Amino acid sequence: MNKQMAAWAGLTALVATGIAIAASNTDPVRPTVVSPASLGFSTERLRKLDAAMQAEIDNGKYAAISVMIARHGELIKDSRYGYQDLANRSPLHADAIFRIASMTKPVTGVALMILYEDGKWQLDDPVSKFIPEFADLKVASAQGPAALNHPITMRELVTSTAGFAGGYDMGSANPEVDHSYVRANLKNGTLADMIEKLSHIPLESQPGAKFRYGYQHDIQGAVVERISGQSFDRFLRERLFLPLGMIDTGFGVAPEKRSRLVPLYTYDHELKLVLAKEQGAFTPVAGETPTYLSGAGGLYSTMPDYMRFAQMLANGGTLRGVRILAPSTVKLMMSDLLPEGVKLSFMQPILGVGYGVDLGIVLDPGRASFNSGALGKGTVFWTGAHGTWFWIDPVNDVVVLGMTQQETAGAAHMGMPTPAPDLRAISRSLIYQALTEPRR
Repeated sequence: MNKQMAAWAGLTALVATGIAIAASNTDPVRPTVVSPASLGFSTERLRKLDAAMQAEIDNGKYAAISVMIARHGELIKDSRYGYQDLANRSPLHADAIFRIASMTKPVTGVALMILYEDGKWQLDDPVSKFIPEFADLKVASAQGPAALNHPITMRELVTSTAGFAGGYDMGSANPEVDHSYVRANLKNGTLADMIEKLSHIPLESQPGAKFRYGYQHDIQGAVVERISGQSFDRFLRERLFLPLGMIDTGFGVAPEKRSRLVPLYTYDHELKLVLAKEQGAFTPVAGETPTYLSGAGGLYSTMPDYMRFAQMLANGGTLRGVRILAPSTVKLMMSDLLPEGVKLSFMQPILGVGYGVDLGIVLDPGRASFNSGALGKGTVFWTGAHGTWFWIDPVNDVVVLGMTQQETAGAAHMGMPTPAPDLRAISRSLIYQALTEPRR
């Protein structure tokens, strides 16, 4: 009982610390917004961004858009366009809650790197060291399941080159393996259930042979559970969210907060906005905490919360005196770790872009597929399927975050056709044309 009371006291103190950080009026990310001109941006030119985002709302392409821009750790823009809910035309809330989908992936990567700093794993460790069920995995071939040419490593797991399929046709090397994933219903249960099912299905390709978007981030969540001895959601809450004051981020939304959850929209056959049929990512009711805690795409968050996360990375692992990672660890996360000869690829190869620990990295800004522009070399980024996006430009010390809620609106950078205008690309052009003092 004493141990339980001590643990509860520790968690209570952690919660109080998180709330104090979130509530502080000296937080460099929110609520204070400083003059763009004081940090090298033209206030007048930045208004073009406002006009473009509002035009998407007025033209019925989007229901709600939120954008934040920070430079040198200070917020220079915190703008919202459109509606919290189209039905009643109420303005978009400052604390609106969004499904961030694949922007969960960098969060999962940070969780793993926290354990890396604890000395719990190395890049060249075999994944089977932590998930013994994978020790006897085979790879699919024309002659049937074949032996792996080497054990899957953690480096391959964090770069999505471990050989697992995605469960859908997005650059599939072997559709039958994807079909096996569907038949196994991998997301019906817990992460441990998913691991057990995967252990009986051959890999799509040899480890380290190709980049494949899919279950590798969910497997990372299972590794976090195995190493830490905690559920994935509890580990994130105690080691990341509460220390950073991310009090509205998690795999579920408390009932009293669900009025802040932005509805998910899609287009009908006339390209008019309508409510999407599926309101929850892994549950039939939006906001309910699922059994399956997806490190690939299961989190809900807010603009202030995710900006704290992004600014922490931009700062080299720290925010307002709270250190999550060492600068060297963040540098490793933001390095191109893809195996020799392997390229980032979705429906087609992506040029000029590498991949670190669950982050895309712009290696050549002038030639980068879906990322070309004036941003600095080494910019890291990711997006979510419902239109959330962010990037961290270390050359210009700029952090940009945007959120909307529209099915497939974030698919453009994967080479997937979508009728939704690419807000990430539009914002990139308009933000950098307003940066009149780059590399300051």
